[in-house]
Amino acid sequence: MTALVVKPWRVPGKERLYVNKAGARGDSVAWLDCKSGVVTVELPEFEESALVKVEEWCRSFGGHVPPRTVRHRGEKNPPSKVVPARVPQPRTEVPFLPPMRAEDDLSRNLPGAGLESLVREGEERYGLLVRLAARLSRQRLGDSSTLRGLEGEQIVGARLESLRASGWKLLHGVPLPSGSDIDHVVIGPPGVFTVNSKHHPGATVWVGDKVVKVNRNGYPYVENSEFEASRTARLLTEWCGFEVPVHPVIAVVGARRITLGTTPAVTVIDGEQIADVLPARSAVLSPTRVDRVFTIARHRYVWSQIGKRGRKTR
Repeated sequence: MTALVVKPWRVPGKERLYVNKAGARGDSVAWLDCKSGVVTVELPEFEESALVKVEEWCRSFGGHVPPRTVRHRGEKNPPSKVVPARVPQPRTEVPFLPPMRAEDDLSRNLPGAGLESLVREGEERYGLLVRLAARLSRQRLGDSSTLRGLEGEQIVGARLESLRASGWKLLHGVPLPSGSDIDHVVIGPPGVFTVNSKHHPGATVWVGDKVVKVNRNGYPYVENSEFEASRTARLLTEWCGFEVPVHPVIAVVGARRITLGTTPAVTVIDGEQIADVLPARSAVLSPTRVDRVFTIARHRYVWSQIGKRGRKTR
């Protein structure tokens, strides 16, 4: 079976999603007009698998796309049929959620919680006099890249705070079984946003399909963010019992310039503007569902179950 990949494409006034064959040539088999919802099928033999790809993308990132209709290449007027969803539906039974103790409540975490604990552990390696001198001079001890990352998460977290007044829910430093964490999980009417803060003071940032270049050095920020959002969507959908759309975001802090060489599936923005960008998406979750997702997502136990199977249901 030929593997298919999706590639979002955007220019002023137009937005499309291409479904291409994987590989160097990447021939298009179908494409979606995100403004009208029309899917144009280029190669009929790939129609079913291409529509599955389109629906998967729309469920995660395309809440603003109208109901899909299909036309085949050469047709002038598309028939008015809605593309049937062929992706698996959320389970009606949800896993059993144990009572939440105070230490399980992730909503208590401050921005940069994960890195803050690393910094504090590192400070213990210094002698008492050094620590006292650093405290008196209001300086932090530790690795410069860790301290820079901590500052970036704190800046983005501070900007996100303004969303609380509109009913949005915020989580910071969400721990994962691997030992890493999600910098920020933001829950609101447009769905859930997994936000990665990247602090690059004075840098020139260029964004491509799968790589972000900082002063010409490439980093896999895009792929990592896509994976993080996809995994989060599966987890929250399973535990909530309804579909939870999750949007990956990279919030760059301190950069001199951010250039979008293309439009990746991940939203890459100036972290200072994040509180203005996220609410601009179309609403897909009711206030009741926003509260439900927050109830699930704030529980540390839920995130500890990533990748595990055979959970008890209730």
